[in-house]
Amino acid sequence: DPTISPMDNAKKYFDKYSKLKRTYEALTELVKETADALTHLESIQASLDIATDEDDLVDLKQELMDFGYIKKKYSSKNNKGNKKADKKKSQGKSKALHYISSDGYHMYVGKNNFQNDELTSGLAEGGDWWFHVKKIAGSHVIVKSRGDELADRTFEEAGRLAAYYSSARDQDKVEIDYTLKKNIKKPSSSKPGFVIYNTNYSMISSTDISGIELILS
Repeated sequence: DPTISPMDNAKKYFDKYSKLKRTYEALTELVKETADALTHLESIQASLDIATDEDDLVDLKQELMDFGYIKKKYSSKNNKGNKKADKKKSQGKSKALHYISSDGYHMYVGKNNFQNDELTSGLAEGGDWWFHVKKIAGSHVIVKSRGDELADRTFEEAGRLAAYYSSARDQDKVEIDYTLKKNIKKPSSSKPGFVIYNTNYSMISSTDISGIELILS
């Protein structure tokens, strides 16, 4: 701007740059939040595809309400009491699937994010094994090792469970990550079912789970 001094011009450009930078940072954060929400919804969709009973659906509805994807309905009379009850609801009454390997090891499959958290953060111990389809939505699979070195057949069967109970179940072959539970970390304030890990093995697994024994509760 020729009508103002070089110093004022510099300040004007700096102010414009600062505004653009703030806008960029805000948009970057919004894009990240949107991507995180889409990933979360994809995990809920995968859970819906493997739901087996009404309790599973109740869990999924609760998760959708907890994160504001659908609205909670309250009557004005019971509004306060219902909100307090919601705070106590971290998971529903549905149960994880329970399989047993050909070698006699117990294997558990989370059917939704609440169950995934319960299995990985609650049931599993440091020396147990954790399986999950690579980079897409799917169930956490936990193998209780009893401190043993697992046979290859048990790893293969757990990998098949992780492949089948995922959003890639219609494919013939799926890449599976697996690691010891002690290598799994759940970030604070992260959404249900979300974990991180840096040390893992990988395998290519079939999505065919025929022949793996399901223990009925």
